[in-house]
Amino acid sequence: MLLNFRTDEQDTTVDVRRQDGRWLLNIEGQEIPLEADLDRTGCWLVDTHQGRRRLWVAARGDERLVFCDGRVHTFRLPDPEHEDADTDTAAGPNLVAVMPGKVVRVLMGGGSPVKAGQTVVIMESMKMETELVAAMDGTIQTVHVQDGQVVAQGDILVTITAGE
Repeated sequence: MLLNFRTDEQDTTVDVRRQDGRWLLNIEGQEIPLEADLDRTGCWLVDTHQGRRRLWVAARGDERLVFCDGRVHTFRLPDPEHEDADTDTAAGPNLVAVMPGKVVRVLMGGGSPVKAGQTVVIMESMKMETELVAAMDGTIQTVHVQDGQVVAQGDILVTITAGE
């Protein structure tokens, strides 16, 4: 998943992906492996080549605020109209986790009809609940998760088949 990182001076694109149970960040051509675990308090413990960091993440619209080392870093979610066609986005047949977290509740099962904008999954991340909605009318083809399951950013939660 591509994220746009904004500082006061510039915007930077960060490519985040999961590989062999670890996270890989690609920032301006530099690949950075990391491991991340969510503790009981909602804090992410992140191990990188620079050591262990504690961070907290909060959602604000299409932005993600990451609190780390006394600073706030702002990430903007990518614009689906400008993403590569092979990227899983909420606008396509796959409903994906926009950030790591826990599935609180799956509201629809396979074979259920769904309308664009209808809530399909409720997720929790950093003690905040987020409703994930269908981007199109159709039918729930496959539910890939269950209540209580922990998911990574970019994981496919539900596959929707487009309606007539």
